[in-house]
Amino acid sequence: MKKFIQIIGVLALALVTVFACKKSGEEVKKEERFSIAMKVAAANGNTENAIIIGSKTELKTALSEKYVPIYVKKVSASNNVFIPIVGEPVLPNPNKLCWDEIDAYVNAHKAEWQQQANQTCSTVLVCVTCPNTGGGLYVLYVIKPTSPKCTIYEAFEMQFNISAFNFTNNQLESEAVASFIKGR
Repeated sequence: MKKFIQIIGVLALALVTVFACKKSGEEVKKEERFSIAMKVAAANGNTENAIIIGSKTELKTALSEKYVPIYVKKVSASNNVFIPIVGEPVLPNPNKLCWDEIDAYVNAHKAEWQQQANQTCSTVLVCVTCPNTGGGLYVLYVIKPTSPKCTIYEAFEMQFNISAFNFTNNQLESEAVASFIKGR
């Protein structure tokens, strides 16, 4: 009987050790998230503060595209928090009225955004949607300075003023996130 209890004890210890090692081996370190401040075009013609969040790799991949609009997805109902859509195909909203509204807004304000980028020698990010026709399509435009005085190419982190985003997905609707966005 004593040998039987010893064998059971050794087997139980072996099982606990195997499952404990297996669990820690499966745990993957979650990649840190960062945010970049941007503006969202509002229906009344004004702009509102917003942020785009993601890992440095996701943000760099999305924002390094040249001269193409970047599709983003709003991930908070009460705060202007967006994520880039990277690596997956995005079917643009088939509603032509939505695209016409976005194009009209961009054409009306692009010179103003370019002037702002050239005056500050910094990249301007503007997210545009079609509030009148709906559809949930959000398009991010990256306006880089073109002035000869702005020919210094800075690192990605300096171009976009990237900062740590220490909130979880469950906190995206919170007042803390709203305050974080207002402070950017």
